[in-house]
Amino acid sequence: MNPSVLIIAIFAVSLLAPFYSAAAAEVRAFHNINQFPFKQIFGLPSLDNSPLTEAGKWRMNMIANISNTYDISDDGNEQIINDVETFRGSLIVSYGLRDNWQLSLEVPYISHDGGFLDDFIYGWHDFFNISQNGRSEDNGDQLQISYLSGSGPSFEMSDSGSGLGDIRINVDYSRPWENRALIFSAELKLPTGDYDKLTGSGGYDFSVGLTINDPQSLGKYRITVYGGLAGLFLGDIDGELAAIQKNFALAGRLGIGWQATKLIQLKLQLDAQSALYESDLKQMGDPAVQLVFGGSLTFTDDVYLDISVAEDINTATAVDVAFQLGLVATF
Repeated sequence: MNPSVLIIAIFAVSLLAPFYSAAAAEVRAFHNINQFPFKQIFGLPSLDNSPLTEAGKWRMNMIANISNTYDISDDGNEQIINDVETFRGSLIVSYGLRDNWQLSLEVPYISHDGGFLDDFIYGWHDFFNISQNGRSEDNGDQLQISYLSGSGPSFEMSDSGSGLGDIRINVDYSRPWENRALIFSAELKLPTGDYDKLTGSGGYDFSVGLTINDPQSLGKYRITVYGGLAGLFLGDIDGELAAIQKNFALAGRLGIGWQATKLIQLKLQLDAQSALYESDLKQMGDPAVQLVFGGSLTFTDDVYLDISVAEDINTATAVDVAFQLGLVATF
């Protein structure tokens, strides 16, 4: 499967949608996942604030996410190299089981390779006089993912890898709270991916979370605030890095969205998770924080398109940059 196919499909379908909206749409969180190679294999929760699908209806979400990172670090005992471009394409199908209950299935496709964005990012940093952090014109579009430790755990990948990722099953329950919504979620990640290709962890993960969607407090300004927190129970990964992984982590999200027009939403979002490994390297042993910004185009009451960019705020704990398109349709 060529990753560009999903991107082209999303654009093609979006161009077929008529440009109108009967009413202002709900502000929905970006479906962002930290694509750092050794972290995206876990079942990091989505903490979605979207209104649940009505009973008997279906919702389909097609997401194309391309991330790029370049980072090398060595503290004498541990060494990590992340020179990779990752594509993650996901199909999420949700069904309204009954009022306030929703069942979702996410099927991801993941690809790691040298990519094509290195020259663009190098030129961008050069134009704005931003630190290249080791990037050069000579090391573009290469693939090298490795972790080495003097205590034994190690991983190395220098050939492109792709395939089915870890499938997720999610159950959501929503209830009103003073013109706001509380969304309780439980998610199970299945070991359908391949650890050797970093398309999965090889273990089962389970998370429970609570998200609050608040269109009320700043409603007169057409602003929605949302946030959530989840606990994640991590099964052992299928490799030597299981020796340093943690078995519990926290993930959080805080976002704000402005309904600029009936067609356009502008959104800003912070995504974070606690450390997933026991390590002295910042990349592996520190909490990760990403800033996600962009917007949504509402084509109809049932069709909208998300466009976003994610940046690494706590440097080196997430990918350098990630670009995402997400097309959602309810039927």
